[in-house]
Amino acid sequence: MNPFNIFLVEDNLSFALEIEMLIQQLGYGFSGQVDNAQDAIEGIESKLPDLVLVDIGIKGQGNGIELATYLEKKNIPFIFITQSRDRTTYASAQALKPIAYLVKPFDLLTLQSTLEEAVRKLEANKKRVDAAAGMENDQESFYIRNNNVLNRIEFSDIYWIKSDGNYCNIHTEKKKYVTKVSLVSMMKKLEKLEFIRVHKQFIVPIRRIENINLFNNLLYIGDKMIPIGRSYKSSLVKQLNLI
Repeated sequence: MNPFNIFLVEDNLSFALEIEMLIQQLGYGFSGQVDNAQDAIEGIESKLPDLVLVDIGIKGQGNGIELATYLEKKNIPFIFITQSRDRTTYASAQALKPIAYLVKPFDLLTLQSTLEEAVRKLEANKKRVDAAAGMENDQESFYIRNNNVLNRIEFSDIYWIKSDGNYCNIHTEKKKYVTKVSLVSMMKKLEKLEFIRVHKQFIVPIRRIENINLFNNLLYIGDKMIPIGRSYKSSLVKQLNLI
């Protein structure tokens, strides 16, 4: 596994060397150290660290808060380190949502606990992002169980779904699948995929609707005539791309 790499922006050389030693002592990777914002941006873009420690008072044009503004826009996690105990500075810093705010001087244990908490937060966030990506990638199909066989159904293949008590009959062009799930539960899985409930017994994909008879409260998918419930009619019309 690659080490968790940390980049340091600190203009006090002796303190920077001390932090570098502590970081390495704690087993983290050290990506480098600079004392100004311009070199920091170049170094960060080149070395792509996992976390940046930013001193608020640094050399050159732009202070650590201005540098952190850049990091925040780039979604690069950072921790502020500073000697300042000024509440106005603290408020400005916190507005940028740093992982943490360390006041100098701090010892090994303080740095260790702060970095461990930072790693936990970043790993938890990565898991959430990965989970969301996984859900997004899983929006093409789902599986239903038939005895000991799992059948994959592509969402794009569904023509309509009809409720039969605690079961749903899923109709595709060539086959009907039956699964023990309520229509309410099925709708929760499909509502973000342009499916719509049009009757207490029916869910249909909007893209499959060929025409609608609003007078008789009927819609057609191929040769299939599907009733439109009165309480669902308004919602159906709102989701159509009317010209």
